[in-house]
Amino acid sequence: MNGRSEVDFRRASWRLALQTAALLLILLVGIASSVLAIVVASQNAAAQRLLEAATGHVDSVQDAPAGVWLAIVDRGQLSVSAGMPPGLPDQKAMEVAASSNKPTQADVVVGGRSFTIRTEASGNRIVQAVLDRHETQEELNRLVVALLLTCGGAVILASLLAVWLARRAMRPLAEALDLQRRFVADASHELRTPLTLLSTRAQMLRRRLTTSASGTIPPGAPGTFSVEASVEAIIADTRALTSILEDLLVSADSREVDRVALDVVAAADEAVESFSETASRAGVALTRVGIDGPLQILAVPIAVRRLFIALLDNAVRFAHSRIDVSIAADSGTVLITVSDDGPGFADKMRPRAFERFATTRTGSGESGVSAEPRHYGLGLALVAEVAAQHGGSVSLGPKGSGSGAAIVVRLPLRRR
Repeated sequence: MNGRSEVDFRRASWRLALQTAALLLILLVGIASSVLAIVVASQNAAAQRLLEAATGHVDSVQDAPAGVWLAIVDRGQLSVSAGMPPGLPDQKAMEVAASSNKPTQADVVVGGRSFTIRTEASGNRIVQAVLDRHETQEELNRLVVALLLTCGGAVILASLLAVWLARRAMRPLAEALDLQRRFVADASHELRTPLTLLSTRAQMLRRRLTTSASGTIPPGAPGTFSVEASVEAIIADTRALTSILEDLLVSADSREVDRVALDVVAAADEAVESFSETASRAGVALTRVGIDGPLQILAVPIAVRRLFIALLDNAVRFAHSRIDVSIAADSGTVLITVSDDGPGFADKMRPRAFERFATTRTGSGESGVSAEPRHYGLGLALVAEVAAQHGGSVSLGPKGSGSGAAIVVRLPLRRR
């Protein structure tokens, strides 16, 4: 991916991770709040039962439950449990309970500690139970700290995991989008040249026809070009444009097509015969060598035809004088080798030879003759795709001491 795509990819990954962390945080806060509410309700219910039992069923301060102090006023005599905190019992609450004859209960803070005090009048007795809430509060505080640490750690861990998962999940999508952008840009660039030539030739032809019709320049005058030659050039440009569009369509078509038994030797002979005229006009001798007998593979005929055309088109463009198309068999595999005596592949180009619209400069290659950029278009990338779709592979032949290039396609033979 390029720099901009990488930045967009990182931003999207972090945005997705932050959204995941926020949702997880909301979920954990809800769970923690529910846990705290349940614990607090349970503690309050247990404390309430303990206080009611202490004030309603205990006859002596020595029988006070653990964690509870009792103060009993019986016939004007006050008795208090040992260890009653300073400032307690609450005399005022006892007076209120005696006058109203109704139980009272309140939470108070005495000496920096929290207590729940229940006072109840029963006949001639007034019983006050004091429950220390300090331990309960300490347990609740420890639970809160534990929940905070657990939730915080879970959010941090989940955020990091979300970043990792987001990057893993989104990288193929980001790479596909980046590839699509580059494909559209490179395809537009590849189509621009033939379209520009076509438009230029059409304008020149129109100018020529307009000039001839006005009688300014007589037909056949020196320094002018013929209409027939211009039309032939336009037809050639449209053929080149059509070939590029066919490559684009084949490359973009992901549909599964039924494969049939195909004689790869016959397909190679047909491709060589159809390309012979093109090679002859380029001053290149095109020869088919290797096995003459039939070799069958399971393939899509039109895809194999485009494979041979792409290989031969690449070879004709760069060959000096000779192209050899070799068919061989080896351990259940058919080897298709197209070699030429051209400048070959530059060292830095070899790893990228089968990428779409790969470009290099021949000045850095084996010949070192020209510094013009060399475009490989869709051809070799299409060869790699067709080979992969048929369970095969494509590679560059070993780099020899002389000039030239060799492309080797391996396809599995049909099992009988």
